[in-house]
Amino acid sequence: MKHISLNSQDDSISRFLLRLAVDTEGSVFEWDGEAIGRFMPVRRSESLASKSDEWNNELNNRRCLLIDRKYDGSLTEEESIELEELQERMERFREKVAPLPIEEARQLYQHLLMQAAAARAKAP
Repeated sequence: MKHISLNSQDDSISRFLLRLAVDTEGSVFEWDGEAIGRFMPVRRSESLASKSDEWNNELNNRRCLLIDRKYDGSLTEEESIELEELQERMERFREKVAPLPIEEARQLYQHLLMQAAAARAKAP
């Protein structure tokens, strides 16, 4: 799912979307009578919020089942929200127990860029 910061959007767009977020059931965007998109407010279930740092096989199995349903085209709106919450929990857990070495990767990338620039400078 793509995350878009409203802070960098035009003020009229931000106001429009914030008004949509008030409807707890969500909103459907239509174009010429056809549904083309859905805006769902983020809901945090109490069970997920209270155990946000926990992760286990049961949660992972549920996440995998929902992913399968997503690609089968049978995922409900409620399950879509649940999947997003489970994905966020899994990512928080992964960051806690095995954070990705992003800074090291950036340093390696900069080093490789400098090597490539030096090699181009030496080339005839």
